[in-house]
Amino acid sequence: MQVKTGKGTISMMVVLAIWSLSLAVDLPGLAVTPIEGSLRHIFTDATDLKIQMLTVLPNLVIIPFVLLSGKLSETKHKVLVITLGTILYIVAGALSLFTNSLTALIWLSCLLGAGCGLILPFSTGLIADVFTGKYRMKQMGIISAIGNVALVLATFAVGFLVAGNLEHTWHRAFFVYLIPLLSLVLIPFLNKIPKSDYQDAPATTDASSSNATDTKSTTATATDAKATAPAAATAPAIPAVDADGFSTKGQVVKGGFYIGRTIWLLLAYFFFVFATCIPSYYLPNFDWISSEQASTMTSTFYFAMFVVGIALTPVMKFFRKGTFIAAAAMLLLSFVLFVFVQKSVAVYIIAAALCGLGNGIAQPIFYTKATEVVTSDKKSTLSLAYLQVANYVAISLVPVIISAGQKIFHTTSTLFPFVFVGIATAIVFIFVIIRSRHFVFGMSKNYY
Repeated sequence: MQVKTGKGTISMMVVLAIWSLSLAVDLPGLAVTPIEGSLRHIFTDATDLKIQMLTVLPNLVIIPFVLLSGKLSETKHKVLVITLGTILYIVAGALSLFTNSLTALIWLSCLLGAGCGLILPFSTGLIADVFTGKYRMKQMGIISAIGNVALVLATFAVGFLVAGNLEHTWHRAFFVYLIPLLSLVLIPFLNKIPKSDYQDAPATTDASSSNATDTKSTTATATDAKATAPAAATAPAIPAVDADGFSTKGQVVKGGFYIGRTIWLLLAYFFFVFATCIPSYYLPNFDWISSEQASTMTSTFYFAMFVVGIALTPVMKFFRKGTFIAAAAMLLLSFVLFVFVQKSVAVYIIAAALCGLGNGIAQPIFYTKATEVVTSDKKSTLSLAYLQVANYVAISLVPVIISAGQKIFHTTSTLFPFVFVGIATAIVFIFVIIRSRHFVFGMSKNYY
């Protein structure tokens, strides 16, 4: 079976190999979270800090290794880096099954983070290499969906594996870290990716070669091109609009990146990740929500992301240029429900679903935008690595920022995180509407 890429076709086995990389990238720390309380009893001499390090350290270690992987992606050894990362991940998971030392588990969690960090940029980077246009956007939606459904299923799997006497079953939780064995089996198929997909092809085109711009944009491009012609002799000309019709006027290019676009994209992604982390972090703090209900709400959030990721193309065809506005509106509405409708489990489940739908729409778009802030396709995976750094920094800073806000406003209300982020989301929603024709929040016909 062959899959269309926008450049031609590619074997389904290659696509499956790429998809498999998304199965485990969101799992570090997952095996420990459900059994964290029990570990305090199993390791009686362990401090709270040591227990917390099991979930925190993998995410912190991921960050430098994501950056390292992004730089290595510019070499010809992509498959080698992926293989190394996968092996490190599997080794960390396998050894965790047998160790009885908390200190050893902490070191293994660092090894797990290193392996995950090496794999992470390629889970989206290979999509950017192989696919283009609407085919790329569709695949970004699919891998986002795969990552989210894997997270939900793995959470249930951990609960099933450790059922019974935790003193004897807690090791089983680490079986979920062996999921990359599937990737290891499929990695050889990555060698069948056409070499031309790895070549340093320009990511931007001038107006004469772009089919995405309208007559007005084309005219503006021609005028700007004449105005900038004298400078072309001393520096490479930057097209007035990119291949998707977004203006590049005033953009500074450094190191192969449009600096302004990159900064705004990272800030926007940081906010979306930060905002959508709030329910899973703080819903369990409500005294009227049981742990099972909180788990259901969190699962609903990830399942909604899965559904919209699979159906991303028809969703984008429905909302068209208003797709990002719709995503921001869903996110805002979710916080309105969280804040103004109290003590209703059903409403909170709906709010969690809306939060997941908004993030599920936005996430693949952010991935695709990250491949367009560069002047060369060779930089796409590095750009996606920067995006993943923004992701993990946002996750890490959620409790820090909320705690600081509580101190500033002198409150310990369980509703504060939702009010605080809800207000911020309303401001961002207005900003999304205002900037809906610009690069970060704008939608091109090429996407759908």
